[in-house]
Amino acid sequence: MRQEDQGVAGSLVNTVVNYSISMGLGFAGVVEYYVGNDGENLLQGYRAATYTGVGLAGLGSVIASCFMIVTWRGSRKA
Repeated sequence: MRQEDQGVAGSLVNTVVNYSISMGLGFAGVVEYYVGNDGENLLQGYRAATYTGVGLAGLGSVIASCFMIVTWRGSRKA
């Protein structure tokens, strides 16, 4: 990547990371609210929110691994 474009790329990555964090927190909050029956069963709601976070982290790991494999295969063909 050209040096003059690295700042734009860095700010784009930072924006996507911050947006993803806020969406993940929103999803976990909604899951906690509905599974925990509006505060009646706090532990069950917290557990469901934790599982949501673990699931989203796992999904991110799978997507990153697929991207890494595709990139690696593309570099071997060149």
